Amino acid sequence: MKYAIFSNGKIDVDKSLFLKKGFKLDERNPEVVFSFGGDGTMLKAIHKYEDILDKVKFVGINGGTLGFFTSFEKEELDYTLDMIINNKLIDNEFSLLEYEINNEKKGLAVNEIAITNPIHTQIIDVFINEKLLETFRGTGFLVSPPSGSTAYNKSLGGSVIDPSLKAFQLTEIASINNRVYKTIASPIILSQKNKVVLVPKNNSNIYISVDGESLNIKDVKEIKCSLSDKKIIILSHYSDDFWQRLKRAFI
Repeated sequence: MKYAIFSNGKIDVDKSLFLKKGFKLDERNPEVVFSFGGDGTMLKAIHKYEDILDKVKFVGINGGTLGFFTSFEKEELDYTLDMIINNKLIDNEFSLLEYEINNEKKGLAVNEIAITNPIHTQIIDVFINEKLLETFRGTGFLVSPPSGSTAYNKSLGGSVIDPSLKAFQLTEIASINNRVYKTIASPIILSQKNKVVLVPKNNSNIYISVDGESLNIKDVKEIKCSLSDKKIIILSHYSDDFWQRLKRAFI
């Protein structure tokens, strides 16, 4: 089995164990990617192999402070490799978000795309399926697939979404609501058939980040978002399902 290692640099990995188990190192076209670190490391690993997501599975080895995507500890590596060889792990599928900015910049998000400005009030027209829903005033928006519903989205009061659902979420960030200006003032969960378009009125003052990484786009005219057909597969114990990881992370 071909494998690759993606590490946060803080964990020493004994590659001889992989060789002993019959794994072959292939950094370009692996079948399994082992992420050693926390959730941030896993996100970077997924984006590195974004072009071959239909051919690769990910294994999270926890080495951070919080690992929602990491089901295994470094001390379990020998056991984990045996479980992979014997097909004893479960495939956890997560749908991704796809975005397009100014009909030019395209990409995928595992956790979210954030459209923010912490200094100046943003004014953004929100279209769902080409129909105007509202004119938003506030700090910005977060758009997230189910895998990101437990990340930044949850901190904003967004809903936790069962990853088996084909849905994504639009969450406001510090909206202005008074007798003059009104917004929905609630997270909106949309099915896969829906498309969201955000059109800023003051496009020179917008900061966009995807999974915590900033995009250098100065003149943002519109951001299109929808649920992608592409998925990621993260391996875990059969007993360590989404709800158990949710409990472990937050309760």
